[in-house]
Amino acid sequence: MIPVNLSKREKCIFIITIIFTIIALLYNFIFKPGLMKLQILNNEITAKTAIMNKGIRLKDRKDSIIQEYNRYAKSTKNISKILSEVESYADSIGIKTSNIKPGQAMEMGFYKEYAVELQIEGGLKDIIKFLSELAKLPTLAVLKKFNFRLISQNPSIFKGTIIFSKIII
Repeated sequence: MIPVNLSKREKCIFIITIIFTIIALLYNFIFKPGLMKLQILNNEITAKTAIMNKGIRLKDRKDSIIQEYNRYAKSTKNISKILSEVESYADSIGIKTSNIKPGQAMEMGFYKEYAVELQIEGGLKDIIKFLSELAKLPTLAVLKKFNFRLISQNPSIFKGTIIFSKIII
């Protein structure tokens, strides 16, 4: 060390400066990073606790979720069955189907009503035969709306949209 003559006041200021510097270094390089790490860990614990609580709530609702899924799967199976029947019948007659939009199943007491919108294209005789077959009693389908127009390129071909609903007991 370099011998320096310092007065008592200067020694006190020097010691206070060294202590302040040591405290600042400890705070900036040890305590502050430690507190930041602690805050990050607390945030992770909070997030994982929320995920765990959500899992517990889902586990408690397991039976109702399974029942709802089974009801949805059955509904989807019924709608796909209806759509495949309509499409196969339309193909057998020679009608082109496109833009098939199944609607929501509506619960009507003891039965469910499935609405379906589709665009069809074909000859007028074929369309009338198709619509009359849809409306027959064994299929339990009701024609709700239809709209047809003549295609300008071919005067014997009509194109249109129909909305029908099928009732399943």
